[in-house]
Amino acid sequence: MRNSKDIFVRYNGGRKKSGWARVGTILFVLMLIGVNYWVFLKDNLTISAPNLEQTVQPPPGIELPASAPVQSPDVPVDLPEEKPATTVAGELQRGETVLMAMQKLGVETQEALPVINAMEDVMDFRSARAGNTFKIEMDKLGKVVEFQFRQSATEIYVVKRENGKLSASRKEIPIEVKIASIGCSIQGSLYKSFQRCGGDAKLANLFMNLFAWDFNFFEQAREGDTIRMLIEKTYVDGRFMDYGKVLAAEYEGQVVGKFSVFHFTDPDGIEGYYTVDGQALRKEFLKVPVDYASAESSSMKKTFEPRRVSVRGDLGVEYPSPAGAQVWSVASGTVTYAGEVKGEGWVVEIHHSGGYKSRYSGLSSVEKGVTEGAQVFQKSAVGKLGSKNGKRDPKLLFTLKRGKKSVDHMRENFPGGEPIPPKFMDLFLKTVSKYIDELKTLDVMGLEDSQA
Repeated sequence: MRNSKDIFVRYNGGRKKSGWARVGTILFVLMLIGVNYWVFLKDNLTISAPNLEQTVQPPPGIELPASAPVQSPDVPVDLPEEKPATTVAGELQRGETVLMAMQKLGVETQEALPVINAMEDVMDFRSARAGNTFKIEMDKLGKVVEFQFRQSATEIYVVKRENGKLSASRKEIPIEVKIASIGCSIQGSLYKSFQRCGGDAKLANLFMNLFAWDFNFFEQAREGDTIRMLIEKTYVDGRFMDYGKVLAAEYEGQVVGKFSVFHFTDPDGIEGYYTVDGQALRKEFLKVPVDYASAESSSMKKTFEPRRVSVRGDLGVEYPSPAGAQVWSVASGTVTYAGEVKGEGWVVEIHHSGGYKSRYSGLSSVEKGVTEGAQVFQKSAVGKLGSKNGKRDPKLLFTLKRGKKSVDHMRENFPGGEPIPPKFMDLFLKTVSKYIDELKTLDVMGLEDSQA
């Protein structure tokens, strides 16, 4: 008897499937594979270009032809930039420091500073002036190999890098000294006379400054007066460089008479200029407040003759001068004023011993350090003269007072300095005698050189 809850399963195992059923099954399976690929694999598969470092393996039995090795691309590396080894040269300009001049030529600050610091061992850069020249040698990395600084033909300083260290020295320059002699009669101006006799404006200025304590050539020289002079001349490699010391000088004039001066250095090392009887040439006051020798020779083609003028009722002297000439203090003293005055330019006033007071106006500039209260010495530069826009020659207006009274400094007899000490008088007279004999043999003619 059958239970109503029994379940019957129909068995069809014995029935064979048709061909169409098998095909449908295969298509169904393929469709499932395609759906799975589309959903799960498509977005994750990328085809990349073969890496340059990959090696393609050929099928077994097949050999590929040999090829050149593949090089990897360059990778940038931060290395110091190399430059060609160079040599540059320059000239110091007005208002320019040595550091600024080196930087302008492409030298890095970190390279320039050690060079300057090394140079300070042998040279004071405060003495550097516009017009000084220099040369720099640099290697491929921009490092300074050699630095050469030239102040003159005989003053050359060098910094070299050796074994990574900088060392400085002064270059030794062989100097030849000769004695030049000149004998000349004055015809026209003093400058033209020197040039006619084989000298130049600088030599004329040296001669004139030597007598600056005793007389003023512009006012007291006359045609027919005679000049005799012995002076050192320096040469480098056979080329004339500059004048040295004036050894002896003689002026014989119709107004001043005969006046001789001689250079002498005593055994204690004290040197100076003296008259034939051993009196010091240096006086308490100079006769001329302008250093004409400080001006360029090209500016000395004119004759600069001073003239007396009245300045607010006081006596003054106007000195026409070449542009660039320095003005110096006529005596030691204390600066009581230094500044600009409307209508006068820069003005300096100096108080001297004995109640004297000198005043210098018409300056284009005042020397550094010349300020109220500063101490100055005789022949200390106090300022410079410069023309306005190059239209006319500058003029110095000079006055000298003693108390409230004007003094004619060109005619005043000022006290002199210390004479030759008695213990050195015999040596002095022997030296002077030799110079006097040489001066006597000079003809009044041009410049002649003789070996020192």
